[in-house]
Amino acid sequence: MIKFLLDQNLSPKTVAFLRSLGWEAKDLRELGKSGADDHEIYELAKAGNWIFVTYDLDFSRRFMADKKLEGLILLRVHPQTVEILHPVLQDFLQKVKPEDLRGSIATLELHRYRLRKVRG
Repeated sequence: MIKFLLDQNLSPKTVAFLRSLGWEAKDLRELGKSGADDHEIYELAKAGNWIFVTYDLDFSRRFMADKKLEGLILLRVHPQTVEILHPVLQDFLQKVKPEDLRGSIATLELHRYRLRKVRG
Protein backbone atom coordinates (compact mmCIF):
# COMPACT_ATOMS: atom_id res chain seq x y z
CA MET A 1 0.00 0.00 0.00
CA ILE A 2 1.38 3.38 -1.03
CA LYS A 3 1.38 6.04 1.66
CA PHE A 4 2.41 9.65 1.40
CA LEU A 5 4.20 11.83 3.93
CA LEU A 6 3.90 15.53 3.15
CA ASP A 7 6.57 18.05 4.02
CA GLN A 8 5.84 21.03 6.23
CA ASN A 9 6.00 23.28 3.16
CA LEU A 10 2.64 21.87 2.01
CA SER A 11 -0.83 22.84 3.17
CA PRO A 12 -2.78 20.51 5.48
CA LYS A 13 -5.51 20.83 2.83
CA THR A 14 -3.33 18.71 0.55
CA VAL A 15 -3.32 15.88 3.10
CA ALA A 16 -7.11 16.03 3.24
CA PHE A 17 -7.26 16.16 -0.56
CA LEU A 18 -5.12 13.02 -0.97
CA ARG A 19 -7.24 11.22 1.60
CA SER A 20 -10.39 12.22 -0.29
CA LEU A 21 -8.90 10.46 -3.33
CA GLY A 22 -8.45 7.29 -1.26
CA TRP A 23 -4.73 7.55 -0.48
CA GLU A 24 -3.12 7.16 2.93
CA ALA A 25 -1.48 10.51 3.71
CA LYS A 26 -0.03 12.34 6.71
CA ASP A 27 2.00 15.45 7.20
CA LEU A 28 4.82 16.23 9.59
CA ARG A 29 2.53 18.29 11.84
CA GLU A 30 0.34 15.24 12.47
CA LEU A 31 3.39 13.24 13.48
CA GLY A 32 4.59 15.95 15.87
CA LYS A 33 7.60 16.72 13.65
CA SER A 34 6.84 20.29 12.66
CA GLY A 35 10.12 22.20 12.60
CA ALA A 36 12.24 19.03 12.24
CA ASP A 37 15.44 19.35 10.23
CA ASP A 38 15.87 17.70 6.83
CA HIS A 39 17.97 14.81 8.18
CA GLU A 40 15.33 13.88 10.77
CA ILE A 41 12.54 14.17 8.19
CA TYR A 42 14.41 11.99 5.70
CA GLU A 43 15.08 9.31 8.34
CA LEU A 44 11.41 9.39 9.40
CA ALA A 45 10.25 8.95 5.80
CA LYS A 46 12.72 6.06 5.29
CA ALA A 47 11.76 4.28 8.51
CA GLY A 48 8.04 4.53 7.76
CA ASN A 49 8.32 3.51 4.09
CA TRP A 50 6.61 6.75 3.09
CA ILE A 51 6.70 8.32 -0.33
CA PHE A 52 7.79 11.82 0.59
CA VAL A 53 6.11 14.81 -1.09
CA THR A 54 7.94 18.15 -1.01
CA TYR A 55 8.95 21.32 -2.80
CA ASP A 56 12.46 20.99 -1.29
CA LEU A 57 15.07 19.90 -3.87
CA ASP A 58 17.55 18.89 -1.15
CA PHE A 59 15.64 15.63 -0.67
CA SER A 60 16.45 14.49 -4.21
CA ARG A 61 20.17 14.78 -3.44
CA ARG A 62 19.72 12.73 -0.26
CA PHE A 63 17.71 10.08 -2.10
CA MET A 64 20.24 9.85 -4.93
CA ALA A 65 23.03 9.42 -2.37
CA ASP A 66 21.58 6.49 -0.43
CA LYS A 67 18.64 5.24 -2.56
CA LYS A 68 16.78 3.99 0.52
CA LEU A 69 13.70 6.19 0.51
CA GLU A 70 10.46 4.49 -0.58
CA GLY A 71 9.96 7.21 -3.17
CA LEU A 72 9.97 10.96 -3.65
CA ILE A 73 7.60 13.41 -5.31
CA LEU A 74 9.25 16.75 -6.00
CA LEU A 75 6.81 19.53 -6.68
CA ARG A 76 7.82 22.20 -9.19
CA VAL A 77 4.29 23.61 -9.46
CA HIS A 78 3.98 27.39 -9.27
CA PRO A 79 2.33 29.32 -7.84
CA GLN A 80 2.35 27.12 -4.76
CA THR A 81 -1.40 27.15 -4.10
CA VAL A 82 -3.75 24.24 -3.47
CA GLU A 83 -5.94 25.45 -6.34
CA ILE A 84 -3.04 24.85 -8.73
CA LEU A 85 -1.40 21.86 -7.01
CA HIS A 86 -4.42 19.63 -6.36
CA PRO A 87 -5.45 19.12 -10.01
CA VAL A 88 -1.80 18.45 -10.93
CA LEU A 89 -1.48 15.83 -8.17
CA GLN A 90 -4.79 14.22 -9.07
CA ASP A 91 -3.90 13.98 -12.75
CA PHE A 92 -0.48 12.51 -11.96
CA LEU A 93 -1.84 9.91 -9.53
CA GLN A 94 -4.45 8.82 -12.07
CA LYS A 95 -1.80 8.32 -14.76
CA VAL A 96 0.91 6.41 -12.87
CA LYS A 97 0.79 2.94 -11.40
CA PRO A 98 1.36 3.02 -7.63
CA GLU A 99 4.17 0.47 -7.90
CA ASP A 100 6.01 2.80 -10.31
CA LEU A 101 6.37 5.33 -7.49
CA ARG A 102 8.43 2.91 -5.39
CA GLY A 103 12.13 3.60 -5.73
CA SER A 104 11.48 6.58 -7.99
CA ILE A 105 11.74 10.33 -8.03
CA ALA A 106 8.72 11.95 -9.63
CA THR A 107 9.05 15.60 -10.58
CA LEU A 108 5.69 17.29 -11.09
CA GLU A 109 5.35 20.48 -13.05
CA LEU A 110 2.22 22.32 -14.12
CA HIS A 111 1.67 20.49 -17.42
CA ARG A 112 4.03 17.53 -17.26
CA TYR A 113 5.83 15.11 -15.01
CA ARG A 114 9.01 13.04 -15.08
CA LEU A 115 9.35 9.71 -13.34
CA ARG A 116 12.89 8.47 -12.81
CA LYS A 117 13.65 5.06 -11.31
CA VAL A 118 16.47 5.34 -8.78
CA ARG A 119 16.46 1.80 -7.42
CA GLY A 120 14.91 -1.49 -8.51
